[in-house]
Amino acid sequence: MKKIMVCMMVALGTSFVAMAQTDSKFKFSFGPELSVATGAFSETHSFGIGASVQTEVLLQEHLYGTATFGLISYNGKSSGAGTKFKGETFLPLRVGAKYFLSGGVYGALQAGVAFLNNGGGTAFAYSPQLGYEFKTKTDKAVDASFKYDGYSKNGTLGALGVRIAYIF
Repeated sequence: MKKIMVCMMVALGTSFVAMAQTDSKFKFSFGPELSVATGAFSETHSFGIGASVQTEVLLQEHLYGTATFGLISYNGKSSGAGTKFKGETFLPLRVGAKYFLSGGVYGALQAGVAFLNNGGGTAFAYSPQLGYEFKTKTDKAVDASFKYDGYSKNGTLGALGVRIAYIF
């Protein structure tokens, strides 16, 4: 399953890069994500590491529509009884909006679905974000965001995270 999803991410990324080179109203970014489990989820899991791809389309001045696909895996913790919780992997697919408040500072909100491993099925996924886009010396851009990822299915699993992505 993971190999299929990685192949899909590469295929999507390649096609989005090709489109990004022809339309200045379109952005594509790819980057790693790090997060820390919060709430009840932090009792059984610790930190998560993953990556995501995001596309953005200019809707009007300062406002972009977004679509994000990623993969993030959380390590299971050991309990005092000598047992270890299994790791959790989420494959979130979210759409939303990104609004630039001033300069490179933005707020974003995304919602969608997340596919869970270990027969977990699907969950409602949402992610409010605050971030900053800054230019590099080569006139490209880097997107740094701080976010909360929530996954709701018979309760909510949550995590605070950081994403650093290169914008093509």
